[in-house]
Amino acid sequence: MASDKKSLIRAAGVVSVITLLSRMLGLVRDAVIAARLGAGYFSDCFNIAFEIPNLTRRVLGEGSLSAFIVPVYSRARKEGGDGGGWHFISNALNTFTLLTLVLTILGIIFSKQLFIVFGGIKFFALGETEYLQLGVKLTRIMFPFLMLLAIASLFMGVLHSHRHFTTPALGSVMLNITIIASSVLFIRKAPNQFTFVLAWAVLAGAVIRVAILIPPLLSRGFRYTPRLRIVSPRMRSLYRMMLPATLGLAVVHINISVDANFANFLGPGRVTFLRNANRLIQFPLALFATAIGTAILPQLSSFLLEGKRKELQETMSFAFRILMIIFIPATAGLIALGRPIVELILQRGYWTAEASLGTHFGVMFYSLGLLPIAFLRIITPLYYAREDVMTPFKTGILALVVNVLLNTLFILFTPLEHGGLALASSISSFIHFYLLYHREKDVFGDVFTREARHTFYKVLAASIIMGGCAWGIHRGLLILHPADRFSWRALFTLGSVGAGAMIFFLLGKSFRIRELDQALRLVLRKKRGI
Repeated sequence: MASDKKSLIRAAGVVSVITLLSRMLGLVRDAVIAARLGAGYFSDCFNIAFEIPNLTRRVLGEGSLSAFIVPVYSRARKEGGDGGGWHFISNALNTFTLLTLVLTILGIIFSKQLFIVFGGIKFFALGETEYLQLGVKLTRIMFPFLMLLAIASLFMGVLHSHRHFTTPALGSVMLNITIIASSVLFIRKAPNQFTFVLAWAVLAGAVIRVAILIPPLLSRGFRYTPRLRIVSPRMRSLYRMMLPATLGLAVVHINISVDANFANFLGPGRVTFLRNANRLIQFPLALFATAIGTAILPQLSSFLLEGKRKELQETMSFAFRILMIIFIPATAGLIALGRPIVELILQRGYWTAEASLGTHFGVMFYSLGLLPIAFLRIITPLYYAREDVMTPFKTGILALVVNVLLNTLFILFTPLEHGGLALASSISSFIHFYLLYHREKDVFGDVFTREARHTFYKVLAASIIMGGCAWGIHRGLLILHPADRFSWRALFTLGSVGAGAMIFFLLGKSFRIRELDQALRLVLRKKRGI
């Protein structure tokens, strides 16, 4: 098990390094966009329109299609050798290119209806044609992202099967660089015109993302063949997984559109508040949870195929304990220091202090869902490895129903406004994980062992103390000197974050939290084993 854990930490560390670069560039990207668009209807229109391709990235690029390809491609190689594997990939590439091309054409034709469903109902109902037309045009420009991401996701799954994680992780880096470069070149554009610059930059970034995956595929022996057997046995096996996953994608679509429409009716900028809050939450999730999930899938697939249930349970429990040590203090830190972090990243240009406050309100409630979402990033690929996609779909439906009901409850009967939408999302994420875990607990084993529960209690106590101390340190610094410049904001915020991290580490040592050193290595992206 020691060598398996070493492999997990090493692979996750490589992905984490690149993902850190991507997320840092993502912060720069968000800062540039916020400075130029602020928080209003122009930014809301772009965020609603971008949610369609961005959702495709989350569902395909960070999960389902890449995960589905791994077991089918592995069987094709096992039964037909490398040649059989590459023939399957060529056929899958041609098939998905054709299918997504058709979907892209339909999406462009029905862009108005899609924009309305995804969050523009208010613009349509109130006759605000300027924003409705803007959103429709942006949706049409970015819709081909769907086809490009499907191709990229297919390539990513193949490279993951070959235990190559570096280049696939660079995709988001290229996208962010493209958006930042385009924003700098056209920074003098008026806000409504600047949204078009962003839309074209998104499309260009997707093209680059596909292009950088081709050389490592060729170096591993891939040779394209013009094969198109849409209903071949292996494709039918893939369809059996993809059909429920497509329904699952529809569930996510509905969830996102409901949240966006609720937020849009609350007033201008609320969609932007939630989108920026969610992106800040996605930073640690992508950096660690997705990295571990991506690295662990081939290993878990191997354990399942070989019937090594004990190793499977131990690896799952180990991964969950690492995630507790990372995400519980991250939640406490974001609640305590979320506002100065938002101000540091976004507050310049058209972005106001009120917009920072509104975004932090969303961050506080979204952060409560960090740990269950991190657990989902581990357990969902495990279902995919067993070629079981119906269970995540069914539990996703139940979580969606809970989310919609809670949205309505919080909006109508509490003063939480968009914060209530974020809280509903966090609660539904916990319910989703709970249902998935208990559905197959006999197969996965009891990952929440006595050792794991002790880790949870110790980490929770240390995180609460750390959060209170970090908040107090930051308030004290503001009393000593006003943070009226960016340099002072950066110094106070980073200093408070650093002090909080040091306090948590010292508390963790004094509480004798096991796996603390391993989690620290992952955070620092060191490649040493256990």
